[in-house]
Order: sequence, then structure tokens, then C-alpha cells
Amino acid sequence: MASKKDLVNRSPDQPDHWLHLPIRLDFETLGYLLLILLALITRFYDLESRVMSHDESLHTWFSWELSRGLGYSHDPMMHGPLQFHLVALSYTLFGDSDASSRIPAAFAGVIAVGMVILFRRWLGRWGALAAAGMMVISPYMLYYSRYVRNEALVVPETLLLFFALFRYFEERRPRDLYLLAGALSLHFVTKETAFISVAQLMLFLGLYLARRLFTLQWREGWHKTTFTLGFVSTVLGVALALFTLFRERAASAEILQPELASIAFSPIVTLGLIFAVAGILLVGASIILSFGQRLRQEFPALDLLIITGTMTLPQLAALPGSLLGWNPMDFDSPVNSTRYLILVCIFLVLSVGIGVVWNLRRWLVAAIVFFGIYVVFFTTTFTDGDSLMSGFVGSLGYWLGQHGVERGSQPMYYYVLLQIPVYEYLPALGATLAGIFGILQWRNVKNRPVVGKGKQQAPFPAIGFVGYWAVTSLAIYSFAGERMPWLTVHIALPMILLAGWGFGKLFESVNWRAMWKAQGWWLILFTVLTIVTLSRAFGVIVGPNPPFQGSGLDQLRITGIFLVSLAVGVASLLALIKVAQNWTLQDFVMMSAGVLIGFLALLTARTAYRAAFIKYDQATEFLVYAHGATGVKTVMDQLDELSHRTTDLPVAFDDAVAWPVNWYLRHYSDQYFFGSNPTRDLLEYPVVIVGEENWQKVESLFQDRYQSFEYIRMWWPTHQYWNLTWQKIRGAIFSPEYRSALWDIWLDRDYTAYGELSGIDFSLEFWQPSDRMRLYIHKDINSLVWDRGVSPVRLADLTSAVDPYPLIEKQADLILGEEGSLPGQFNRPRGIAVASDGTIYVADTGNHRIQHLGSDGEVLAVWGEFSNLEQGPAPGGTFNEPWGISIAPEGTVYVADTWNHRIQYFTPEGEFLGMFGVFGQAIEPDYFWGPRAVVVDENGRVFVADTGNKRISIFTAEGVPLGQFGEFGWMLGQLDEPVGIAWSGGRRLYVADTWNQRIQVFYEADENKFQALFDWSIDGWYGQSLDNKPYLAIAPEGHICTTDPERYRVLCFSSEGDFLLGWGDYGVSPNRFDLPAGIAFSEDARIWIVDSGNHRVLRFELKPP
Repeated sequence: MASKKDLVNRSPDQPDHWLHLPIRLDFETLGYLLLILLALITRFYDLESRVMSHDESLHTWFSWELSRGLGYSHDPMMHGPLQFHLVALSYTLFGDSDASSRIPAAFAGVIAVGMVILFRRWLGRWGALAAAGMMVISPYMLYYSRYVRNEALVVPETLLLFFALFRYFEERRPRDLYLLAGALSLHFVTKETAFISVAQLMLFLGLYLARRLFTLQWREGWHKTTFTLGFVSTVLGVALALFTLFRERAASAEILQPELASIAFSPIVTLGLIFAVAGILLVGASIILSFGQRLRQEFPALDLLIITGTMTLPQLAALPGSLLGWNPMDFDSPVNSTRYLILVCIFLVLSVGIGVVWNLRRWLVAAIVFFGIYVVFFTTTFTDGDSLMSGFVGSLGYWLGQHGVERGSQPMYYYVLLQIPVYEYLPALGATLAGIFGILQWRNVKNRPVVGKGKQQAPFPAIGFVGYWAVTSLAIYSFAGERMPWLTVHIALPMILLAGWGFGKLFESVNWRAMWKAQGWWLILFTVLTIVTLSRAFGVIVGPNPPFQGSGLDQLRITGIFLVSLAVGVASLLALIKVAQNWTLQDFVMMSAGVLIGFLALLTARTAYRAAFIKYDQATEFLVYAHGATGVKTVMDQLDELSHRTTDLPVAFDDAVAWPVNWYLRHYSDQYFFGSNPTRDLLEYPVVIVGEENWQKVESLFQDRYQSFEYIRMWWPTHQYWNLTWQKIRGAIFSPEYRSALWDIWLDRDYTAYGELSGIDFSLEFWQPSDRMRLYIHKDINSLVWDRGVSPVRLADLTSAVDPYPLIEKQADLILGEEGSLPGQFNRPRGIAVASDGTIYVADTGNHRIQHLGSDGEVLAVWGEFSNLEQGPAPGGTFNEPWGISIAPEGTVYVADTWNHRIQYFTPEGEFLGMFGVFGQAIEPDYFWGPRAVVVDENGRVFVADTGNKRISIFTAEGVPLGQFGEFGWMLGQLDEPVGIAWSGGRRLYVADTWNQRIQVFYEADENKFQALFDWSIDGWYGQSLDNKPYLAIAPEGHICTTDPERYRVLCFSSEGDFLLGWGDYGVSPNRFDLPAGIAFSEDARIWIVDSGNHRVLRFELKPP
């Protein structure tokens, strides 16, 4: 609404409303229309094709649940609630799809381009147009405007904050304070980077206000002195507290879980905060005493500081709470909820008090705007009150914890040496140019003579503020623990605005009319031709294949390229000199700079286009992280086709592929998430998707029932830029081969030459780092669909294949141990042996010790500690993962000290007696390679399963070699990964021939001479992992029992190999196992099983079958 003053001053021809203003289609207007049209096309075109990344799928999944009426609860890990609400709205309007998920980001990207027009008065006519153009072609602005991340929303919110700030300094209207409050609130409900923006804003405003106050006349001299002391105390206190805070956070990250992180109480941090608070009180008191009511009228920076500070203050409760040892991520616990509620209320009351003292009406309107937006989104329109406290406390608390975690572990030069030079080189060049112009302009103003004195304050340095924002953003995000590619957006935005102003100044300095008259277009043409051709010639000289190196075809071709480039370059340079004779040096430099900027703009547009529309699914680009690969949609295409050709297709998937597979399976009604714990229920599913960490688990279960297809699910850019040193940089600069290879990567993301130099395969098929997955399709349904036409079929019972080992239910009657290192606790134990008195000895493998327990679990003795023979002496009684254990008839305890490659023996009480064996190939019987098991017969002979050497060695009780048998192979009598061994009184030795999936029986035909008698296959022992090591035991009745570790069961056979019984499955209950390993019988026919993965020992009653 127009004011009375406006109505009086309006000319008769001036329209009375902005809607009545005439539309002028000049060059500038057409330029903006074209840029907005390009923004619409580039932001909205083909949003469906790219695979959802890991983080995107989290955002889309919970947005989809919100759109279905299942609600939303704030989780700081996934940032603020605004994005979820906008994406849910998009689903409501356009349906749920990858494309509709990205519509809010794309729309925000277009809005951001259009908002640059608002800065025309500060950037200049051509500067704003240049900035808008860079917003359109910026690789980061384009890519993340097509990505379900918060950055696309933060860009227009930051622009709105800048606009409110600049305009308030010019016009001093309350509306801009309310606009600032709205921009801040939108940023806080979008992402926790709002805290960084607030810190940047308040620091600048504080310094700006301080500078202004120092130039004024104070009522009393001591007021100014007090202000100075307070200002210094505040700056030093905040710096000391922040430095110590971040240092302690980084140190504590190694021992604290991120989700439980809290900052230990530090006297230094407390001291810094005391200095800061005392300084703020001194500053406030001194300026109030000296300026009084003038503070409400003459200091716009103070108004903005108050609005920003009081809106932010209630959200800082996590900081003092963490310093007091209250975990901010546990804010909803009975104790902490009360504590944090009190803190938030105290800060709210303090904010209200400051607002009342300052200007109640203005503050109240600003607070309504800020908290109206904040509360509506954090509570999901008042349906989830708990999320409000999550916003007030959890937002800052979680990300303070993440600083020390350093997600991604990127180097501090991540933005300066990688992201900006590879993608945002044009804004970086423009920002540098703007800095030069700004310094020259400042010097001119500084040296300009003062013609008079007045009270009018100098205009707000808007361009200086943007430059400050660019520098501090680069510094803060480089220092922050989490350095991720998308955070480059926060650095690029102020650089683009600053570069726009710099390019505008350059553009305005050129007399275009005179250029046209002076054949300027010829100057541009010859300048471009000279730069391109001479650069090409120079590139050939410094490249890996310089000219004049031989008479071969390739050498002649390179020499020809050099000579032609040089000739054309020299000719164009002479023509350029001729055309430029009528130009001043300054005009020529400006024109050349303009040509270079135009060339870099085209190159930037090419970079953005390739990243967004060609290589968008590839990790060859550096602007992605944990990026979804095309394999995900390939798998989904296959599932969709299978689903169309069948009915009611069930699908199972594990935790490793849950994101983004969970999102893409949202419309599959019969889906089963089995986490990392596959059970036999999985056999009921014809299609299973599994990440590589669970392949061995499922393949031991699937056997040959499924056909598998392998794909890359997620990948990351190469880490070759890590650990840079000056030596590496110099080597790359001065090596023609490496220069050429790095140029190929920078220009085309072509890693071929670099791979040849480094010996790394950078082909997409073998790209690293990456996470792979497999699609398992049951052979029955596979052949049913693909071999018998396309008619829809109903899935048959896929578990109809009969398991050769029908299992029974059997409960343990005694459970010993739990995970830990105290006596009676275990860490992935392996071997077990039962003494004649019923006590048991357990090889506590992960704790590198032996435990002697009574039959009731009472700890009788514990001995051993870690020692690695490869790193130095390993005296007797020390171990490096003992696996096997056995007891001689007289009670001597023999232990297979696996990774020290030896056998040790002890008294029953654990006193060391001796040891034998050294590491080596199968040259001598006592050359071991990872012995896994040991057994002693009734005569005291010691049999050792020399697993890595594929043989069994025989020794006397003192370790004197007696013989050996077995060699690598699959024929009868040959072995491949022998593990468990068991001695039978009938001169038979049973061997678990693991990788041949059989039990072999060897007979002692002559003294210490063994020959294979027979064998039988085991439908199990699949996979070749370090955990899949089965052990054997012989019952008093003579039957054989063995463990099947990765199928979580125990199998028992007759002495001739006939299956008798079996039991077990995955789990933690008394009838379940997680990697059963060692096995032993007591004389009363009870069977002891080492449940390695559950860190315990189980005892079962086993009646003779």
C-alpha cells in the first residue's frame, strides 16, 4: 500500500500499482526470460532416469510415508522437515516416482535463478544478468537442483536472507526484518547449515556494528573503554571455546558412537564461554549507557543482530547441555527431557526479554513469522509435538557430534583443490576478479578527499558482504568435519554473486559502440584463434609425446599437429596485433578477459551438461558421493518384468541393499527384509537381492537352487586425490604423462591414461570404491518364465527341493558365557575339549587365551595373552588366535596357536610345557600354515590339521615328527582346507575336508602310515570364508557329529556316513546358533557346541539315535 508521501510525490503519468507498470522487452528483459526458460528446461528435463542415491532414497521413503498419512517424525540425521513435506506434497499432486521426488528441488532451482533479478541494484545491470547466467550453467547448481537434497532449497532461502539484509540497510522498513525472520526459519526447517549461516551473519553484523560504534562520539570515555574490553573479551572467549570444542569433538570421535556423542565438560570451554558472556554483558551495558534510545533508531545492524540472535537462541540448548554432559540425542529420556526443556525455556524467556527491551511490536511480528513456520513444519501441522524438541535440541546436538566423525574422511583441501577447480572454476575466477575491482574501488574511495562532514552513515557494503560470505563459507566448510560434495553449493552461491558483480564491472568497462566501430569482432575472432592454436601447440610440447621424436607414423602425426597449430597461431597473432593497433592496452586486456570468460562459460556449461545429463549415474564425476549406480534400476527392470509375467511375486532383500532398494520395492506387497541374518525362510522367496557382505551367508543356504546376477549398487569417486603432498604435486606437474592424464580427467573424466600410469583399473565394471549386490532368481521360476513363454503363471512352492538333512528342534540345557574379555566371557571362541573329569577347555580365540571351566560354567583357570610372532618374539603361553584344542589321556592340554603357526602344550592348570612348529610350506611335518585343529590319540600321538598346507601331520607328545599324509586335491586321500579332525579307537581318523565338502576317513594301515578308506559328501560347508571352518567330534557310541558354521546347524552321522539327525538355525535363542564351530562330547554323551558368533558355549543332551 502506498504511503501518503508516495502519493504526493507521484507524477501524473506514474502508475498507481505495480501491476499497471508497462512491460519493456529490452535486451536485459529478454536475457532474463531466456535464462529462466533455460533453467526450466535444464531443471525439469528427464528427472526420472537417474537412480536414487543412498541419501535420496531415505528422503523419498519417509516423504512417501508422510504422503500416505503415516506421519513424519523429525530425525536430525536426515536434516529438517521442509523437504519431506514438499516432496510429500509433490507425491500428492503428481504421484510417487523418481521424477516427482525431484520436482521440489527443480522448482527451487528455477526460483533461485529468477531471484537473482532482485539483486540488480547491488550487482549492477549486467552483473545480475551474469550471475543469473552462472546460476543456470553452474554444475553444482544444476546437478543439485535435480537431486532430492536440501541444498536446492537452501539456495533461494539464502538469497532471500541476503535480499532482506541489503534492503533493510537501504530502506529501514520493518517488513525486511520480518522477511529476514522468514528466511531464517525456512533455513532452519530445511537444514542445520542454518547455524553456520547465522554464525556468519552475526559475526559480520557484529564487526560492522563495532566499527560503526568506534567512529561515534560516546557520552563518557569510560563507556568506550568498557565497550572495547567487552568486545575483545567476547571475541577471544568465543574463539577459545570454539577451538577447544572442535578439538575435543575430533578427539572424542574415536571412542564415542555418533548417535551417542556428547561433549565432555571442559574447563577451557567453560572459561571461554565465561569470557564471552562477560564480554557481551559489558558491550550491552556500555552501548545502552552511551546511546540509549538512539540504539532503536540509528543502528540497523543492531536490529538485524537482535532478530537473528533471538530467533536462534532457543535452538542452542544442545551446546550448554552437552558441556554439562547431557547427551543431546537423548533429549527425550525422562531425565534429559526435563533438563533440556528447562534450558529451552530459559533461552526463550531471554529472547523475549531482549525483544521487549528492543522493540516489542517488531520483535513479536518477527517471532510469529519465525516460530509460525518453525512449529508448523517441525510438528507436521501440530501432529507430532516430540519433533519440536528434536528441532530445538537434536538438530544442533546431532551435527555437533558429526563434526568429529568426519563423514567421508575428505581432506581439508577437498573444496580448494578438487571441487572448485573441477566444477566451479568460472565463479572462482570471477570472484577473484571482483576482489581486484573491490580493492581498487576501496582505494579510490579511501584516497578521495573529504569535502564535508555529516552524520549520514556510509552505504552498506553489499558486495563486500558477499565477498566475506564466500571466503568464510570456504573456510568454515573446509574446516568442518563433514566435507561432502553437495556442500560446495554453499560455497559456490556467494562466489557466483560476487563473480557476477565482477563480470558486470568488466562488461561495463568495455565501450561496445567503439569496439564495433574499431573492428572489435575481428579482435575477438583472432584472440580466440590465437589462444586456441597456441595453447594446442604448447600442449603438444609439454605433453607426454612431444614433436620431432621420430619418423614413425604417430610421431609424424604429432609433429604435424604441432607445426600446423604453431603456424596458425603465429598467423592469427600477427593479425591480432594488426587489428589491435587502434586499441588502448586497457581496452585490449578487457576484451581478452571477456573472451576468456566467454570460453570458460562455454566450458562450464559443457561440464554441467555432461554431469547432469550424460554421466549422471557414474562415479567418474566428483560431485557425487555414495551414489546410486545403474545396476539398481537394471535389477528393478528385471523384477518388474518377472512380476508382470507371474503373479504375486515375493521379493526378499538384506540390510546392505536396503537403500535405495527399499524405495524401489515400495509397491511390492510381498516383500521380506531379512537384515543380515538369513534363515531358511529365505528359500520361500523366488527373488532375493543381497549385498556383498552377506553373499557367503546366503549362498551356503541357496546351494545351487538360485541363479545369480551381479551388479554395482553404489559407488564413490576415486580417492586418488587423498593424501596429497608437495612431492606428489610437483611430480604430477613436472611429469608430462601425469599432466596429460590429469587433463583427461579434468576435461572429459577419462581415467584411461591415469589408470595405465597408476596400474589401477578405472573401468566402470571394476570401479572402486563401490558396493556390489547380487540378484538371486530361483532356477525354477527362472526357467518357468524364460523358457515357457510369456503367459502369467502362479509361483509354485519353491522350497519343494528336499533338504537331505531333516532337522529337529533341540534346546540347550546349559549356556555359558557372553561377549567380553573378563573371565567366563568370550570373544568369538572356536575350539573346545572335554576332560575326563567333565570340565571343559575353550579356545577363546578373539581374546587370545584358553579358559578352563567347570561343567557348570565355573571359571577354574584362564591363561594366555596376545603375541604375534611376525612382529617379534612370542614366548610360550602367548597366542595369536588359538583355534584348536585337545586333551591327552594323562591331561596335557594341546593348543593349535593358529596364526603363530605352532602347537603349544600345557599342564591341566595352564602351566606351559613346550611347543613345536614354525611357519612354512609343507617341506617338513612341523612346517605349519595356519593349523586349525589338534587331536591326541590314546597313545599320546598328536595329530595336527595343517590347514593351509592341505595335510595332516603326526607327532610324538613332545613334538617329534612321526609322519604326514594328504596333499592338495579332490581325489580320495587328497585334501582341500582340512579343519576338524577326530580320532576313533578303531585306528581311524576322521577329517573335515572342508572345501571338498566331505568327511574323509583315513585308516592306519601301518604304524604312522595312513590311507584313505572312504568318504561321504556333506550338503553344506559352502563358501570359503574365514568363519566357515567345521569341526568334528566322535560320540562314545561311535557316531560322528560336525558343525556347519554358515548354515548354523549341527549334523550327526553314523561312523559309515549315514545321516542320523541335525538341528539348529540362525539366532540367539537356546536352539539357535551364529557360526557354530568347536564341538566335543563328554563321557556321559552330552555334546558341547561353541557358538562363536554369539560368543558362548552351549550344552545339549544327545541320546544315542
